Amino acid sequence: MPVKISILIVKLYFQFYFILLIMKNKIRYYYNFNDFSLTRIKDNYYFRYQNVLYSFERIENIDYFQVILFILKSIPNSKFFKVVPNIFNDEFCTINNQVYALFMHKVVEFSLCKEIINLPMLNYHISNVKIYPWDFLWIKKINYYEYQIGHIFNVDTTSIINDCVYYYIGMAENAISYLKYNFAHFSSKLYLCHKRISVKDFFHPQNVIVDCYARDVSEYIKYLFFSNTYQSFCFSSFFKLLHFSYNDFVLLFSRLLFPSYFFDIYDNIVNTHSDYSELKSILLRVDEYNTFLSYIYTVICNFVEIPEVLWLKK
Repeated sequence: MPVKISILIVKLYFQFYFILLIMKNKIRYYYNFNDFSLTRIKDNYYFRYQNVLYSFERIENIDYFQVILFILKSIPNSKFFKVVPNIFNDEFCTINNQVYALFMHKVVEFSLCKEIINLPMLNYHISNVKIYPWDFLWIKKINYYEYQIGHIFNVDTTSIINDCVYYYIGMAENAISYLKYNFAHFSSKLYLCHKRISVKDFFHPQNVIVDCYARDVSEYIKYLFFSNTYQSFCFSSFFKLLHFSYNDFVLLFSRLLFPSYFFDIYDNIVNTHSDYSELKSILLRVDEYNTFLSYIYTVICNFVEIPEVLWLKK
């Protein structure tokens, strides 16, 4: 190994260790915790204290997060992770101009399906939270990716990303068109939804978002597919419990068409230089997912007939 590379590796190691030491001292000071080992994963810090898992995490949008905390505090016997106040009785710490919060994780047994079916509806108006239509957000996202690919970096022509990114952008554009041209409007009823569905982060406040019910239902269906648990799941019984309207099912199916799972992995690869293993696993299931979408469409049409997607029939 060349000397310059060896020196660089040593510098990076000491820089990483130094940052870890600073954050550990900050946690000790703000929370009076002692005798714990800190682990860094991306921009967050994890440790166990008295057999309880804690995470010290960066808060990107503090105004929105404060609204989420306000809502969570109104839920009796909440299963959500607790935000631990510091020695100044403040829920947030500012370190190097970045806002952090300490989360105490809870270990609870629960059924994802039951939690989705019994998703909490917000029975009061939230004046400082604006809910944007999904097609508006998706268009912004696609425009960003197309600009990024064309101007910020050159996609390696031999890269696996280059072989599939435009396929998934095309799929996203299909989802946008399906939503825009099938007269789906967003309900005034808002729910305590999730950015993504997973067992690990279901009760994490940073994973909570205010949105319409169809969001969590569609993300749960994606979760069932990519966790390989959809084969034994009775979608007909599930949909019957939801009492969805035509509009709800159009919202649901448009979100199933939108490949959020791909863009999550794409962002990880581009921003954190993750390996391609997750991406390869979803690429191997492209045809299976399209067949799955056709099946879900058929089940939905047993309740309400929604517009078909012609390319799924091919």
